[in-house]
Amino acid sequence: MASQQSGLSSQAHRASRTANLAACVRAYHCRWHASPIFADTCAFDMISGFWRAIARHRLSSWITVHTVFRAFRPIHTEIVLRSRYAEDRLMDAVGAGVVQYVILGAGLDTFSMRQDARSEGLRIFELDHPATQEMKRERLLTVYGEIPANLVFVPIDFETDHLDEALAKAGFDALAPSFFSWLGTTYYLSKDAIRETLDRVSGIFARGSRIVLDYKLDRDLVPEESLPFADKLDRFVARRGEPMLSTFTPEELKDLMSGFGFAELENLPAGEQKRRYLNERSGLVDPAPNFSFALYGVP
Repeated sequence: MASQQSGLSSQAHRASRTANLAACVRAYHCRWHASPIFADTCAFDMISGFWRAIARHRLSSWITVHTVFRAFRPIHTEIVLRSRYAEDRLMDAVGAGVVQYVILGAGLDTFSMRQDARSEGLRIFELDHPATQEMKRERLLTVYGEIPANLVFVPIDFETDHLDEALAKAGFDALAPSFFSWLGTTYYLSKDAIRETLDRVSGIFARGSRIVLDYKLDRDLVPEESLPFADKLDRFVARRGEPMLSTFTPEELKDLMSGFGFAELENLPAGEQKRRYLNERSGLVDPAPNFSFALYGVP
């Protein structure tokens, strides 16, 4: 994707740090919560050796989450909930006839390792930087001895390549209904890069297809008491070389998406995320108030 900021892609020779941290959160949640909201049973196998050593023990995990990263626990919840939401909507789409699953900036996603009989006919296309995919491929072969038969790695440098062309070369059928997942990414991209991505996706978005994404809210929409948290998060990711670049209001995102032919099916702010998934669950704080989830499709 020419001229796109590196947010979907990672650094040239390593997996994205934020992708690894997100997988660590999923691993910790699955391993140490009695009733996990999102049971990513394979995340532990994908994370780096350093983080596996921490996640392997309850005490070291607890200290890391509740002491070292205590201020960012709302992000812990947001990561868990966005993964659950995306796969809930994916299963809805599969039931409605979707036959292809495209994960943009797949990172250390593990759906292909956890899939059940409902997704037997699904082709899974993971798009990410070649270096990230090579690391993931090696982990898969080391831990499981094989690559899932319906998983297609689509190596792509999002700064120079076009995702529609890369998918076509990988065997993607632009006439078949598909489900696109675009998580943990939009806020690391410029708005021009987001528009370019949507333009490419819209050209291969068959009727019956859907796309789920999360996005960062404009600062004016963040409750005043949550602004110190939001600012601290911005500084944290920027220091790690992956600054957040873009925010939206729900109305702005809806207008942007409609310009490419996508109709809003659902928008989930933090309050609705909490109502739908948390209930009386203990061990998780409220989700980060500056992120929302959205589901779009074609009329």
